Amino acid sequence: MKVSDLVLYNSLADSIDTTASNLNVAQQQLATGKRVVEPSDDPAAFAQADLLQASESATSNDGTRAGLVQNSLNVTDSALSQASTAVTSAIASATQGADGTVNASQMATIAQAVQGQLAQLIQSANTNYAGVYLFGGNQTQAAPFSAAGAYSGDLASNSAAFSDGATIQVTFNGKGIFGDNASGAIGALTSLITALNTGNQANVAAALPQLNAALQQIATARASIGSSLNNAIALAANSTSTVTTLNSNINQVAGADVAQVAMTVQEDSAEEQALVSLASEIGKMPLINILA
Repeated sequence: MKVSDLVLYNSLADSIDTTASNLNVAQQQLATGKRVVEPSDDPAAFAQADLLQASESATSNDGTRAGLVQNSLNVTDSALSQASTAVTSAIASATQGADGTVNASQMATIAQAVQGQLAQLIQSANTNYAGVYLFGGNQTQAAPFSAAGAYSGDLASNSAAFSDGATIQVTFNGKGIFGDNASGAIGALTSLITALNTGNQANVAAALPQLNAALQQIATARASIGSSLNNAIALAANSTSTVTTLNSNINQVAGADVAQVAMTVQEDSAEEQALVSLASEIGKMPLINILA
């Protein structure tokens, strides 16, 4: 049976359309590195990749959050270290002031040094990171301690939450760590200053166990924060590792074989050029031959 030129021409046009469509798909895969972009590309693979992508996004967010928590806790620990130094210096001052050989004038001079140590302690207790006061409990937008050591924060705390349900505390009850003008480290230094200024060596000596207890309280807080810091570091590292694994899984499910796709692009391009060239030659034929 004779096949008309018109049938051949229509068949050629269909072949050009098919090749152009295949080339477009291959070029898209080459540009994106993905075999599956739309559900219609491969419904099962798209659904699986979508779930993996959601997990990757959550894990990546966890890693970013853990990094921020790590930075915050490093600042918190640094503040506690400075507070510990201030209290340690105050212990040395109290020990000197309790010595029966010092006179009232010398005790007043020591009191001035302790006043500076108290100011350093309160400054540490008012540490701010990224606009958040770390030792005000839930009251994070204003300095929790006055210059005299009065506490205006609350006794609560804030924690960062992660996609697996884990939490890491990031703000703290400052009164529980530093006390206030009548308790804890701040209260002990305040009493010590009064005892030194009044020349009361018995009260100066009585401040020493209070100061040592306060130092231990700060050390306990540092130990707890150190544990939280280790958790944040581990979470950030695990997130990085997990994201790498998830991206690999996504690529296995929906990724394109770039080398194979590049070869396909070359082949489809060559085929398209050949078909277009052939169509051009047929287009030069008299219309009557095509319709015959």
